[in-house]
Amino acid sequence: MKKKFSLIITMAACFCMLLGGCGKKLTVEDAPDYVKSALDTCYKGEFEAYMEFTNSTEEEAQALYNDGIDANMEASGITDSAINISQELQDQYRQLFIGLLGISKYTVGEAKEDGDGFTVEVSVEPFTMFDSLQDDLINEISTVDPSTLTTEDEMNTLVYQKMYDLMSAKLNSPEYGEPQTVTVHIQPDDDGIQTINEEDLVQIDTIMYASMLE
Repeated sequence: MKKKFSLIITMAACFCMLLGGCGKKLTVEDAPDYVKSALDTCYKGEFEAYMEFTNSTEEEAQALYNDGIDANMEASGITDSAINISQELQDQYRQLFIGLLGISKYTVGEAKEDGDGFTVEVSVEPFTMFDSLQDDLINEISTVDPSTLTTEDEMNTLVYQKMYDLMSAKLNSPEYGEPQTVTVHIQPDDDGIQTINEEDLVQIDTIMYASMLE
């Protein structure tokens, strides 16, 4: 299960960026706002500023945000029909992922000119409440009498339910580590449209959720 859950994290940012680059010529003053709008779209589901920068509609932004959540669901393995997890538990996980993204902490700093584009420093606070998640899961499962589990489907449900319970409890009392800085690059693409480097967004994800990726 550890491997499956490690796949959850790095999807959302990349999916959001499919909306494309900034639809207007950025200045050093509004480049940080563009970066913040992209992060707020990916993590918070707040679209208004990003819609203005990218000339996209609310429907497009919402659909791509939903695609990111769907990708997280798929990466977790919970939607795999072969393991027969109930729709109720799947729905609970979907809300869990939305909540997890929503409590992400980041601060966008000032921009600096960088050739035809800009660099923007983003301070990211990593989650620490999941540091012991794997051990906690093993301990929880070890308390269950294996004779009560007669099928593989029951075992799968047990593992996903225990993981959900643990993550939900930790989500209610989030803990964060020392901030780390990521330099986000904005450069024109082949069409001259100023676009955030997706690898930088993945780096933000990796720092933020490092305790779940180990």
